[in-house]
Amino acid sequence: MNRFRLQQRSSKLLIIVFMLVLALACLFPFYWMILTSFKTQTEINLMPPTLIPMEWQVIQNYTDAWMKPESTFSRYFINTIIIAGFGSLVQLLICIPIAFAISHFQFKGRNVLFLLVLSTMMIPYDVTLVPNFITIRHFPLAGGNDLFGNGGQGFYDSYTGMILPFLADAFSIFLIRQAFLTVNREYWDAAQIDGMGHFGYLWRVLVPLALPSIITAGLLGFIGKWNGVLWPLLITSSEHLRPLQVGLLYFVSEEGHYYHLLMAAATFTVLPIIILYFVTQRWFNDGVGSGLKG
Repeated sequence: MNRFRLQQRSSKLLIIVFMLVLALACLFPFYWMILTSFKTQTEINLMPPTLIPMEWQVIQNYTDAWMKPESTFSRYFINTIIIAGFGSLVQLLICIPIAFAISHFQFKGRNVLFLLVLSTMMIPYDVTLVPNFITIRHFPLAGGNDLFGNGGQGFYDSYTGMILPFLADAFSIFLIRQAFLTVNREYWDAAQIDGMGHFGYLWRVLVPLALPSIITAGLLGFIGKWNGVLWPLLITSSEHLRPLQVGLLYFVSEEGHYYHLLMAAATFTVLPIIILYFVTQRWFNDGVGSGLKG
């Protein structure tokens, strides 16, 4: 019996040690990035490298990195907040009614429609770039285009062009639908007795009960738009419209040899997402669990 308990404790200890080593391996790049952002350029080139800065540049490096680009990172942050924040909000306003219709309405071809929505998740992102670009560039009656989409530039080089193609997200529809299916049908029966219509039932009953999954879908959409590089790079040409990641890409190409500034820029680029995750962690965990379980 004692031998069995000793084996159990040894196994638990090995698991704990393994998890600690894995956690340290995951956290070390962030540790190195943050501490490098506080070093001088001279110290960065020292061999062997120093683990802790000898001369802390707490304010100077971040100020220099923030002001270096032509439009400064403040402009990039504003653009990204508009694209990620407004885009995620509109995405939820579109995906929630779609998920409600697929989960609660009985109509011919409902399951086929849902499978078609899910099938779009299997299409590689790169394959959609050219069709989306042509659609945005030749959008009828937008940006000087005529009814047939010719004569202007459509939504090219605009916030709308960066947001529009990704508003109906298949995974968000799937996640919210699964959460709606976990809601007891008796709520709908009670709502009908009270004379509540479909619209009222959706926003006053379903949405509050499925809020963790909705927050999770919004959070994932926000992160995806915050980290977007390829599509904003393709659809924009103006400096003042660049989102954060595109601005960081240009910053790397122009100031990449100044590693202390590069690490400072990377730090304040990723920091809002880390803070957002910790703030919404409880809803995120509940949302993934309830959404996939449904």
